[in-house]
Parts: sequence; structure tokens; C-alpha cells
Amino acid sequence: MKIAKSICGILIILSVVVACTTAKSQYEKGNYYDSVMRSVEKLRKSPNNKNARETLANAYPQAVNAFMDKLENQDHANVDFQYTKAAGTYRKLNSMYESIQRSPGAQQVISNPKKYYKTLDRIKPLAADEQFEAGLYQLSMGNRENAKQAYYYFLEADKFVPGYRNVGEKIDESYHRSILHVVANLKPVQSRFYEVSADLFYKQVENTLKQIENNEFIRFYSPEEAANNNVQNPDQILEVNFEDFVVGETHTKETIEKMERDSVVIGEITLDSGRKKEVVGTVNAEVALYRMEVISRGLVNLSITKNGMNDKDIVYQDLPGEFVWFHEWGQFNGDQRALSDEQVVICQNKRITPAPPQQLFVEFTKPIQSQLHNKLISFYKNY
Repeated sequence: MKIAKSICGILIILSVVVACTTAKSQYEKGNYYDSVMRSVEKLRKSPNNKNARETLANAYPQAVNAFMDKLENQDHANVDFQYTKAAGTYRKLNSMYESIQRSPGAQQVISNPKKYYKTLDRIKPLAADEQFEAGLYQLSMGNRENAKQAYYYFLEADKFVPGYRNVGEKIDESYHRSILHVVANLKPVQSRFYEVSADLFYKQVENTLKQIENNEFIRFYSPEEAANNNVQNPDQILEVNFEDFVVGETHTKETIEKMERDSVVIGEITLDSGRKKEVVGTVNAEVALYRMEVISRGLVNLSITKNGMNDKDIVYQDLPGEFVWFHEWGQFNGDQRALSDEQVVICQNKRITPAPPQQLFVEFTKPIQSQLHNKLISFYKNY
């Protein structure tokens, strides 16, 4: 127990020493704000820490002066989003004030930290106006990417001043114009020869589309959903179609081989002395091995068409898949010892019926589903 307490004490001391060193290193690099915040945090845990107190005493006035110089330079330079940037600076100044107020040890070092809440309150409407006007400009450009930028500007305006002007309406408008509407037509399997279902395959495709929809600006609709939601002119048409497939193409291969192995004990004799001796000789066998292969393969076509006057294909790709079910069995005449270990195992097998068509269909679609998933994720990641 005493050892455990000693270790805990050492760890606490080490953490304080490392933190103070980090705060001092930030100060030496000119990162005065980070130095202040780290020093205050250490003083909250260790109020009398000498290094933290010294670092804070030096870093705080430097941080305030650096922020004031930054504000003055931005004012003279008339930079873009001047009030937005100023609001960010005043927030950091207030963060230093709040951190010091929460630390008795830091208050002993900086007894009168500066606060800028009133100044920040005066600036917020100006920053909101900057963001709102930038949003209006982007929205006026008319295309989807500009609408996305407008959406973010309007959100920022609303953060500065909730309900600023008609920002709620503009957020809704820009968001609606930012969405990529895609109708996903997952075509059912058509076959005169097989009764198979692609339900599991398309369930995985739907999961992929839901994953892509984690991007808040992309929405997929089935043709029925598009009709119900009045999506009459989608941005894209996505189609997945089984172009061609075969299930259960069977091939059986027979291999007959004569096997021979020497130096095998084939008997025993008794010598004149009465001692028994093993007789070593050669053993033979003829083995017939059979391998049945049931091949299932198919081709799925993915097309993504940009909906518009020319209905241009932006993706058109065939995705192949194949699965080979196999089974081996055999029989032999002669001495089993002439066979290899593998041949013995195969000869112990009995001929069995191949997997049913639905299972074979599912298996050959697995590599296709993987390709399709990767293709869709890659294609839509930049939207």
C-alpha cells in the first residue's frame, strides 16, 4: 500500500513538472495564450507551483498585448471578416479571464485579469452581418457548392446572433439547395433459369448508401420514395443491375493414378535363432480421385447518370464476381499404405450434393458487393 501511494505521488509530481515545462516551452515559442492556459491549469492542481506562477506572470501580459496588436493590425488592414476574427480574439481574452477566475492560485499571480464581454457583445452583430452577407453572396451564385458555403455562413451568423434577420429561412433555403438528390434504382434479378433473390445483396447496398448519407448533403431515394417526396428532377440517377450471371456450372474431373511405396513392412519371419524379423517390401495401389467444381459467376453494372439535358453518364462500370464450390472424393484398390496422406483423406469422403443455387448466388455476389461499396464510398466522398 505504501509503495502504491509513493508511486501515485511520484506520478503527480512528474505530471506537474512536465506540464510546467510545456507551459514554459510554449512561452518561449511565443505561444502566449497556450502558455497562460497551461499555467493556469497547473496552478489549479498545484496552487503554489513556482514555475507555473512565474510562467503565468510573464505570459499573461504578453498574451493580452499580442491580442491587442492583432486587433489593431486587422483594423488598419481592413481584412476580410474583420469582426468575425475580432470576435474570436475577444473570446480567447475572455477564456483567459474565466480560467484565472476559476483558479485561486492563478488569481494570486494575476489579481485583476481583463474581461471583454461588453466589447464582444458589441461586435457580435457586426460579425453576424459579415457572415449573413457572405451567405447571401454565395447563395446568389446559384450552384450547389456555393449553396453549401452559404449554409455554413448562415449557421455562423445565427451563432453570433440567434435569429439574426431572416437567417432561419436562409439556413433552410441554402441547405435545401445544397442537397444532392440521387434516385437509386436497384433493379431486381431477371432470370428464366433460376429462382434466386438478390435481397441480401441489395440490403448491403442500401447499408452503403446509408453510410454515405452520413454526409448531410446527400440523399438517396428509391423510385417510390422519389415519387412520394415529389423529387421530380433529381441531380443523379444511380442504377445497379445484374447484367449477366450463371449459377451452378458443374465440372467433374477424374484422376486415376497408380501409387507405389517401398520400404514398407509387409510381413514378419522367424529366424533359425527364434528371433523375429520384419520383412520390408513395396506396396501398390490404384487410386481414383474425383473433384466436382460448381462455378457461379456474374456481372453487375453500376451506372451514375447526371440528370439534365444530356443525361450524361459520370460512372459506368461492370463489376465481376465469381465463386467456385468444390468437393473431392475417391476410392482405391490395393494397399492403402501406398497412398499419400492427402489421398487417404480424400478417399474417406463421400460424394455430396452441391450447395443450393441461392447460396451459390450469394457467394459470388460477395466480391461484387465489396467492389460496389468501395466504388460508391470513393465516388461520393467529395460531394
